[in-house]
Amino acid sequence: MRSISDIGARALKAATVAAYEALGGVSLVSEILSIGISTLSKYASFNHEWRENFIRIDLAVELDRRADHPFILSTMARELGYELVRDVHCEMISADLSPTGVLRLHRILDDVGHETARAIEDGYVDAAERQSIRRKIALAMQELARLDGFMIGGAQ
Repeated sequence: MRSISDIGARALKAATVAAYEALGGVSLVSEILSIGISTLSKYASFNHEWRENFIRIDLAVELDRRADHPFILSTMARELGYELVRDVHCEMISADLSPTGVLRLHRILDDVGHETARAIEDGYVDAAERQSIRRKIALAMQELARLDGFMIGGAQ
């Protein structure tokens, strides 16, 4: 019996889903990692049958690396009571701090707001709308993580 709480387990599953979505969905992740869709689906499933199945560490590292955001790692750290701090000495700053880059970030964040507002107009957010919003949130998180990394490292 594992000591992980139901909330912790759900958080890890949700982080796995977020990483999948940030990379374009489980089908694309399957191709990237050369792992079957059914196996990847079990890692992200909230179903009681798959509650104890979590993504392997090597796959989690690869997902977080390719997503350019520590979705799974940061969730693991929070579960243990830690907070991640980016090592600016070994990071490649990729944030585009040009006016065009800032406008791109603004557009991405604006997309999250618009998509959410559109989804809640009818008083009900269906599964497809939730998935679309979560994809936009994942992209926004990636871009904000890049900007945050740049700000931690200072002006280059």
